[in-house]
Amino acid sequence: MTVWHADGTPRASIVIDGKVLRAILFDMDGVVTDTAKVHLAAWRRLFHYLSERGGVGDVELSDRDYRQYIDGKERARGLQSYLTSRDVVLPLGNSDDSPDTVTINSLLRRKNSYFLEELARHRVDVIIPTVRWIQQLRSAGVYTAIVSASRNAKFVLDSAHLADLFDIRLDGIDAAKLGLSGKPNPDTYLEAAARLSVPAAECVVVEDATAGIRAAHSGGFGMCVGLGPAENVANLTDSGADLVVSDVSEIDYHFVTAAPVEGDNHDAACELCTDGADPSWSLEYRGLSPDTAGVREALLTQGNGYFATRGALSESNDDGVHYPGAYVAGCYNRLISEVAGRSREDESAVNIPNWTVFTVAGPDGEWLGSGSHLIDHHHEEFDLRSGTLRRETTFRDIAGRVTRIRQRRFVSMADPHLAAISTTIIPQNWDGTVHVRSGINTDVCNNNVPDYSLLANRHHSVVSAEAVDHERVSSTVETSTSHIRVSQCERLRVRLDDGSTPRHTRRMNVSDGAVTQVVTYTASAGQPVIFEKTMSLFTSRDRATVEPEHAAREHAIDAADHSELFRRHCIAWDLLWHKFAIRLGSDVTTSLAANVLIVHVLQTLSTHTIDLDVGVPARGLHGEAYRGHVFWDELFVTPILTLRLPELTRSLLLYRSRRLQQAQRNAKKLDHDGALFPWQSGSDGREETPSALFNPRSERWMPDNSRRQHHVNLAVAYNVWQYWQTTTDLEFLRNHAVELLVENARFWISRAEYDATDDRYDIRGVMGPDEFHDGYPDRPGEGIDNNTYVNIMTQWSLMRALDAVEILGRTSRSITDDLEVTEAELATWEKMSRRLRLAFLPNGLLAQFEGFDALKELDWADYRSRYIDIGRLDLILEAESDSTVHYKASKQADTLMLLYIFSAEELTDLIARLGYPFDPSSIPSTIDYYLSRTTHGSTLSRIAHTWVLVRGNRSQSWDMLRSALASDLSDTQRGRTREGIHLAAMAGAIDILERCYTGLDFREDVLWLHPQLPLELSELVFTIYYRGHRLQIQCTHSSVTVSSETKDAAPIALSIHGRSHIVPPGSAVTVAAQ
Repeated sequence: MTVWHADGTPRASIVIDGKVLRAILFDMDGVVTDTAKVHLAAWRRLFHYLSERGGVGDVELSDRDYRQYIDGKERARGLQSYLTSRDVVLPLGNSDDSPDTVTINSLLRRKNSYFLEELARHRVDVIIPTVRWIQQLRSAGVYTAIVSASRNAKFVLDSAHLADLFDIRLDGIDAAKLGLSGKPNPDTYLEAAARLSVPAAECVVVEDATAGIRAAHSGGFGMCVGLGPAENVANLTDSGADLVVSDVSEIDYHFVTAAPVEGDNHDAACELCTDGADPSWSLEYRGLSPDTAGVREALLTQGNGYFATRGALSESNDDGVHYPGAYVAGCYNRLISEVAGRSREDESAVNIPNWTVFTVAGPDGEWLGSGSHLIDHHHEEFDLRSGTLRRETTFRDIAGRVTRIRQRRFVSMADPHLAAISTTIIPQNWDGTVHVRSGINTDVCNNNVPDYSLLANRHHSVVSAEAVDHERVSSTVETSTSHIRVSQCERLRVRLDDGSTPRHTRRMNVSDGAVTQVVTYTASAGQPVIFEKTMSLFTSRDRATVEPEHAAREHAIDAADHSELFRRHCIAWDLLWHKFAIRLGSDVTTSLAANVLIVHVLQTLSTHTIDLDVGVPARGLHGEAYRGHVFWDELFVTPILTLRLPELTRSLLLYRSRRLQQAQRNAKKLDHDGALFPWQSGSDGREETPSALFNPRSERWMPDNSRRQHHVNLAVAYNVWQYWQTTTDLEFLRNHAVELLVENARFWISRAEYDATDDRYDIRGVMGPDEFHDGYPDRPGEGIDNNTYVNIMTQWSLMRALDAVEILGRTSRSITDDLEVTEAELATWEKMSRRLRLAFLPNGLLAQFEGFDALKELDWADYRSRYIDIGRLDLILEAESDSTVHYKASKQADTLMLLYIFSAEELTDLIARLGYPFDPSSIPSTIDYYLSRTTHGSTLSRIAHTWVLVRGNRSQSWDMLRSALASDLSDTQRGRTREGIHLAAMAGAIDILERCYTGLDFREDVLWLHPQLPLELSELVFTIYYRGHRLQIQCTHSSVTVSSETKDAAPIALSIHGRSHIVPPGSAVTVAAQ
């Protein structure tokens, strides 16, 4: 996108603050849809008809005259304006004039009939960047409206399937009914703002016509955005445009702070509205919106690596809008479902009982959350520094009684078994009885993902639910097949500001699947009463825990008071931020996004995870998408962990090592040697990938052959080696890593077929990372041959297995004996690492796989115009009875993943080792070729492509990174974030900021740096731990500094921009930037 100055020269991109400007009003034609050519054709037919009638002179219409006199105006005004410019005066006429009468009214009816005829011949074209931006705005909870002079706006929007993208539509028919003057009068825009209940000063207007810009400017709207090319900048700015853009897609709207507001936007009595929170450390939402509730709950999830709780309101239930789920790391259960006449078994992460239950009622007995109250003000703030969720809500009942509640919730990062909610209740204008209900709801199931609605979902039954004493209730449930017991105990205390206990009664209830306690007291206006709810959680999987129910009850009674629990919790977060904080200069938007991403990674994988037997769940502990399974995502996640908490990476790798025997069984089932890790893993390492995938577009089940993605093995091998390179953990290499590498090598040796004629090894019947190609057009589902990513990564992994055996051979000759590695086996690894086959396209570029060049080209323009979002092209084509196996189209990076993992130099060396000539200057062409054929149907796609673009196109790389940063914050996957965050994309985005933009790498016992900061980043500062050193890395556009903050460690070798340095402990190296 280009943003223009009034003189037509480019300017820096603009930022629109969602806290200030919270609704965006769009003109339709030329902004959202492109029916200008249809309108122009209709107008030209009309004026041709008029000229043929005679008596009016030459009234042929040019493009320039159309823009100047007609475009954007109400039809009658536009017609009269143009005729006046030609000194033609016609009578207005009547609405019942015959078609042959030459009056304004009859001509307008004729023009409309011409327009509909032209529209029937031409489909409605949409302006894709605008539509995608509107989708992001909608996901972020921003109000949107169409304001058009056209009387056919409904027909056009329906034809283009865009009607659902707007809260309101105000068109020419509405304007006529209401007697509103058309543009350049502001009446229609003001009416639209009024219907949204948003003041004009808090609205943005996007227009491509000068009449519309003048209307917005004169109406006092908060911002007027002109849309047009450089040659139209002066006209639009002279008409009042605050900025002019070539398209709107890259306007930096503060999505993460934008949310719909119900009631007042600002409440002077609200502590959150007035506390002045640091905008780079505070994720805020105001108001309540059913459309964005699920996304908000996922992004407000709190966890500590042991368990996590979604950020649903404490008074909410699973009602189709809210979903108060909670998940314990590694807690899985299997259920059998009958689907489409077939039985299937699925293992899923279990939604445990909801411990957050807390609601309040006044004298009328109506509970908050029942729908009987009016919400005057609602404000939520996630304090990222302390992992604390604060909430303030003011509500009124039918009698006009106003009550304010303030809550603070945290899942303790200091004690993995504790969580707490503190609630302050303040009647504003009344005295009387208050009821508070708090407890644990055991009547929950897995119901977070609509695509799983046909599957069995009740994973546990109640073992016990009871009152323990005057302030504690507890529950225990047991999963149906894994037989994991989950015990929770709530302690509820009541106090006044001075610490004293108010008079109250308490009643314990066990009913309807919930165990609760109801506290009743007499309230006085303005008098706060504080409820402190502490919850302890244990499972039968926990170490040193025989009876989780006993442990939970004892832990709840022994827990400190809330102030002390919170103090310890904050200290624990401070220690994490000391390791993980990243400084990005003055860029508040990117800083906030980065901090949000880091928080969610650490809430899923923390120091408490180290003691657990768990892997990296692809969707965090935030929802039920992918059933909580572990994929290859650690490839993107562990780099940022290894640099700060290497012991955490070690623990995650042990999850694989402990399941090595099962991986060996997986390989044996396929008649292969070695070990094969499953594409989807859960509790024990069995393959959990379902055999069928439901397509909501066609409402059919389609085969899911992704278990052929054996490259998950290569991700494990890569992670193992990266951990070794960073830590030189010899004990791990000896006891775990070498066996993982050896068994991976054995698998690929047995997987490959040797072609003696060509002296080449072929790997057939696999799927690459792309996922769209599970076979060839004539044999779908059977896999593809010689995938370039798979073959080169296999080559690399064989080399690393050889390295590991050699390294350990220096220290322990028994390793080869223990693993029964023979000299012949080592020789085969060596040979295959030099003779694997690669496929090339006719133009000499690396082919994604053998036969890729024979596939058809997709009509990309056609599919993008018809579907807007073609990320899941596989679902679209299946619904059309077609398949992606026929096309040169990828869901995400495949061949280009090699440039995500390796430098250009490393990749060149690997290909040369295989005996193929390779010109590294072909890499930019390779990037362009595959990028243009990628749908970005996975959040990981933009991560990989951001990385590969950084050296050749920093501007495009930065744009992709911003999209990656916003993937969950703006729910760019259109409703998927509510089912769980995308953990690998979050960690991967941080990794790009740190390793990619600094060129940070570890090779040959050297730490390499070659910073290439985007122009948008003035500074990049972060800390890593490398071979005993705590290193601070600071990069600006003028210098690079590496400082060792360690007193006792061996010096390390460092290379910056190709120049070598030795860094002793406590020293620093500074060099000029290049």
